[in-house]
Amino acid sequence: MDDRKRTKILAVGLALVILVFLLRSKADNWLRGPIRTLQTELAAAEESAATLKAEELQLEVAKRNLEDWKVISLPPDVDDAQRLYREWIQTLAEECGFSRIDVVPASRSTQKEYSTVSVEVRRAETDLQGLTKFLYLFDQSEMLHRISSINIDSPSPKGNPRLTVTFTAEGMSTAGAKDRRELLARTSLTATVKDADTEIVAAPSDQFPIAENPEEFEPFLVRIGRELLQVEAVTDTCWQVARGAEGTLAATHDANSVIELFPVAWDRKEKSQDQYAAFVKSSLFVIPSPPKTYTPRIAGVSDKTIKPGEEVKFTAKADGLDPDLGAAHFSLSDAAEGMAIDAASGEFLWKPIADLAPSEYTASVLMTQEKNTDVKVDAKLKITIKPPSTTPRITLTASAIVVLGKEFTTTAAASDDDVADTLMFSLGSGSPEGLTVDPATGQLKWTPPKTFTPGKYDVEVHVTDSGEGPKSATAKITLDVQDDFAELTLLSGIVGKDGVSYAWFRNKATDKVNPLKEGEKLSVSEISAEIISITDRYVTMKDAEGLWKLKLGDGLRQRQMIEPAEKSADPDVPESPLAPTSGVR
Repeated sequence: MDDRKRTKILAVGLALVILVFLLRSKADNWLRGPIRTLQTELAAAEESAATLKAEELQLEVAKRNLEDWKVISLPPDVDDAQRLYREWIQTLAEECGFSRIDVVPASRSTQKEYSTVSVEVRRAETDLQGLTKFLYLFDQSEMLHRISSINIDSPSPKGNPRLTVTFTAEGMSTAGAKDRRELLARTSLTATVKDADTEIVAAPSDQFPIAENPEEFEPFLVRIGRELLQVEAVTDTCWQVARGAEGTLAATHDANSVIELFPVAWDRKEKSQDQYAAFVKSSLFVIPSPPKTYTPRIAGVSDKTIKPGEEVKFTAKADGLDPDLGAAHFSLSDAAEGMAIDAASGEFLWKPIADLAPSEYTASVLMTQEKNTDVKVDAKLKITIKPPSTTPRITLTASAIVVLGKEFTTTAAASDDDVADTLMFSLGSGSPEGLTVDPATGQLKWTPPKTFTPGKYDVEVHVTDSGEGPKSATAKITLDVQDDFAELTLLSGIVGKDGVSYAWFRNKATDKVNPLKEGEKLSVSEISAEIISITDRYVTMKDAEGLWKLKLGDGLRQRQMIEPAEKSADPDVPESPLAPTSGVR
């Protein structure tokens, strides 16, 4: 075979090989292309499903967290949340030894799902131990809150100086949280507890974490006054407690003292205040203290109020003097007869005669320094001789009717021979929940809910004067809490008998009828009125408020005022309260 023919054969073979390769590639794409597409779509679908499952899991976790947050959230009402959170911050700061505390409301933010409230503590004074204790208890508490900013000023980088602390605490309330009047669960002591007692008796409450199975019981913290107690066991008769928990001091607590839950977050129960010891021991403040400046002043001199013949004795002290420039010397000027002061010790003494007229007696306490002629300081002194304080007098109606669901008011009147004294009113222990008294005016106000238990409740109202050694007086009032029978009593009929007309008043609750004629008195709930006239369509009745008209078929609370009673010309003469009487029941 010649070369030409061989070349042609090779060329044809090569062409066939190329053709087979091209056809195979196209066949592969045609047959396997849809399969590859389906595999790609399947992988994408599986990845999307995994993403959706992860998002669904995250959503479930978020829902569970939201339900948990609702339990430890502040109340949903922003005003209540800020007020209760502010009170809690102030109580905690006082418990930790803060002084000169000024706690004020700060910013608020309301969102669809949650709200935040802030309170600011301005320039409170404490030391490292007090600040450490506050931050520890703040962090321990199971609340949705944080300290968003804090500023600490220290006069020295050494030792344990007094600190000036300003911070902002921010709390959160979630939508759907339980509306409540108190921030934390509360109950009260039923008996006095002494500082050495390890058992307390608390009024029953289902708000405390008390397990029915003793094996499932977990100790919890409560607060009584400024003391924290750890409840270690609960029996049918009492709580076993460890006194003075978290560095607080055990104290005596009276019966009816409030017991407040101090909830601790689950992930902080194993922490202790000792773990914060490094914070106290470390030197947090490294800015060198400024050069010492001396500002001389007299300490220990203050105005006094005494009884006739009472001795006045105190010691004036030098403060702010440079000790290298000698001792201080004291003297008096423009002093009343008999006043004297020791030049070296600063001890002041005055023994006024017993019949010295009550008045204001003044003097100036002067201070100089032995080696510093520039020091000339004085402090004004005023001693007021005042007769012994007299006991105030209080008057209050002996009893009154209170209707469930209706606002009740009455006012206690008080007087004092010491016209300069201010009188303050307060309620005695055991007063019904919700009853208040205005400390300045003595007005009692109460709207008992319709769920309140009717009955008679004895209430004590105290008045205390502002004199030296304040004195108090007490009055009692019996509040007869009743259902609103006036709402259920109607004028059901007018009947004549032997020429006399009777108005029939029927109580729909008891179905009892009380027939009354002209001149007789109708007494239902707080309404006490005399029947003036009876017609075939209505009756007229008169009480302390005026003349009323009640139509046949109408309820007693639907009566209409015809003529108001004349008001007393003397504004100081109160209207006579209506004494509780029996009537339609």
